[in-house]
Amino acid sequence: MTRFDDVTLAIDGAVARITVVRAERLNAMRDGTADDLRAALAAAEADPAVRAVILTGDGRAFGAGYDLASLPPGETPDLGRVLEAHFNPLIRAMRASRLPIVAAVNGPCAGASVGVALAADIVVAARSAYFYEPFVGLALVPDAGNTLFLPRLAGRIRAAPALLLGDRISAEEAQSWGLVWRVFDDADLAGEATRLAERLAAQPPAAIAATKRLIVAAADGGLDAQLDVERDLQGDAGRSPEMAAAVAAFFAKRRKG
Repeated sequence: MTRFDDVTLAIDGAVARITVVRAERLNAMRDGTADDLRAALAAAEADPAVRAVILTGDGRAFGAGYDLASLPPGETPDLGRVLEAHFNPLIRAMRASRLPIVAAVNGPCAGASVGVALAADIVVAARSAYFYEPFVGLALVPDAGNTLFLPRLAGRIRAAPALLLGDRISAEEAQSWGLVWRVFDDADLAGEATRLAERLAAQPPAAIAATKRLIVAAADGGLDAQLDVERDLQGDAGRSPEMAAAVAAFFAKRRKG
């Protein structure tokens, strides 16, 4: 097993398992987490024996989105720069990878973590898992590809309230929307994800890689431009008084807790 600061990479035969290991923060992602995920994916791609990847979270969550606690208190973050330097390269790398990626959503999945899950090729979820987009409530805009993935997969009429209101979407509802391929009992998720990755790994790798390229070309037209727009608008949102107030309220709540 290879250990990065926030991520582990375990290779078992033709399957690589990449796990975010910040369980104490519900696997909320800081800048380095996105970098570690990209480095782990690159390491898996560099191993010619690896033919499929499982992406999941340690403990009871897939990922709680961006970790506001990683921001220095009282500092206004340049969120546009954060996206450009850390998260957008991760999303692009996942979509461009030769390897099929299975996101095993083992629990709560929020914000940027939703974008990372939906950047995978196949998404499976535990029955207790749920998805939600808290951006607007924090005076921010959705990022990590969310504004392309959700409308494309779920349709505008479902995506708009999900992104604007931030209500939780259960695993079963996410499946009915087309965000999730299969839902499994919690105890079965890891094994089912492994079996799925093994099936993918048993397929001819050149055909898998080429088919993935075709699916990405058909489904993700405009992703690069959308990531750039998310970056620019998130940069503006991160400089707003409302965002500063939201961050101050977050840290005040942490101090009381």
